[in-house]
Amino acid sequence: MGIWANAFKLPAPPDVTDQEKLFLSELAQKARGRNMEFASSLAIESSRPLHNLGAQALVFLMPLLTQLVSREKAERVVKLLENPKAIDFFLKELNATLPNGANHVKKGP
Repeated sequence: MGIWANAFKLPAPPDVTDQEKLFLSELAQKARGRNMEFASSLAIESSRPLHNLGAQALVFLMPLLTQLVSREKAERVVKLLENPKAIDFFLKELNATLPNGANHVKKGP
């Protein structure tokens, strides 16, 4: 069993760094400021299986993206899309103001 114990084992995703947490918190704050937390959560959760594919698409489009944003920012987004722990942290930050996950329903007249 020695050879097969690690044959299909995937490495654990790295922990989210403080710099990445700050970036994701700011991004979540911008989404909340535009009242888009519910739509953002829905889009991220429904596309979770495609995050790695999206990251690879960004790598493929990197020469075009560097005309719009710096290479460091584009590589940071690629790294975050490939890290499931970063996605979970972003969703937690995005839903931080949602009591029981449901303040997207407007109350009032």
